Amino acid sequence: MTSENHSDNDTTLLNPVVDALNQSIEQLDGHTLSRLNQARHRALATPARSRLHNLPWLKAAALAAVILALVNGWMMYTTPELQTPTTDDLELILVNDDYELMQDLDFFAWMIEQERAR
Repeated sequence: MTSENHSDNDTTLLNPVVDALNQSIEQLDGHTLSRLNQARHRALATPARSRLHNLPWLKAAALAAVILALVNGWMMYTTPELQTPTTDDLELILVNDDYELMQDLDFFAWMIEQERAR
């Protein structure tokens, strides 16, 4: 740890702890220091393994993501495209002479009442 990362209060509390730990290391016998040094070298010699590969749910989540991507791609390319109306279709609707009459809902209501009365 560097003192740059700590405030003055942290440093005043940290220095006595570091000093006490250093003194306790100096008081250890040679056999214990040798075992600690061997353990340190064994720990550094083992390759660092990622813990993500040990999680079973990660493999399941990756498989689900691949399946979802495949299904999404398949649906995108097999779904038929909707046909957009052309200008010819719109002209047929607008050319109709009774266009204003179709919008007059009161007229249609009157026609229905007339036919029911007959």
